[in-house]
Formats: sequence, C-alpha cells, structure tokens
Amino acid sequence: MKKHLLATLTTIISLAAVFGCGSSRDVTVSGTIAGDTNQAPGGRIRVLFYEPAGGADAGTAASAELKLVDSVTLDAAGHFDRTVSMQGNKLYVVAVVDADANDACNDGESWGEAVTTVAADDTASVELSISPQNKCPALGTE
Repeated sequence: MKKHLLATLTTIISLAAVFGCGSSRDVTVSGTIAGDTNQAPGGRIRVLFYEPAGGADAGTAASAELKLVDSVTLDAAGHFDRTVSMQGNKLYVVAVVDADANDACNDGESWGEAVTTVAADDTASVELSISPQNKCPALGTE
C-alpha cells in the first residue's frame, strides 16, 4: 500500500514539474520607437523581443542568456502594440532599422534597445531610441 501511494505521489509530482513549470503567458507590450530611422527602406524597423533563457529573471542577463520570444517588422517608427508569449517578468526589446530588408541586424545599421519589467496585469511599456551603431547588439537565439 505504501509503495503504491509513493508511486502515485511520485507520478503526480513529476507531471506537475513537467507541465507546471513550462507555462507561458501572453504579455501586451506597448512601445514607442524614435530616433534615426532614415536609412530604412520605406521605414522598415525590425523589433525583436527577448527574455532571459529559461524565463529566469536574475539580475541583468548576459546576451548569451537571452531567448527570442517574438519579432515583428513595423512600417515606420512611432507607437506599436504587440502581444508576446513569455514566461519571465523581464523583457528585452531591440529595434533595428532594417536597411537591407533581410530581417536581421547588420553592422552599421541603426538600432536601439531597452529592458522593461512585466507588470502584474501582464503588460509592459517600452521606449526605444534608435541611433547609428558600428556593431549589432549581441543577442540570444530562438
């Protein structure tokens, strides 16, 4: 009887660990992009949303520890709203003036970045200022 109860309890704990820890939620991100967007063909700006890998929020994550959670291409600078699925409470947002329209940052393109905390109501607000840069930011992977 004790073995059966122990086996059942172990199974329940294992299932809870597998399914309970990997849940993400939708976060509504509102932001504004301003700055040097002149080099973008038709105003194309690529916006990339990252969170610390594993959803951890310990301090400032090194770029190698970031995980891409969403991206979008905007037609112009200004206000944007986007819903992203994520686990943690820290959101890293990068906006790149996509001068060659390849959906990626290339050295010499203008970009800006910001870090924000997700509020209790699953919203986040961010302001990005784009400026010319020699190198692209070192970013995490998908």
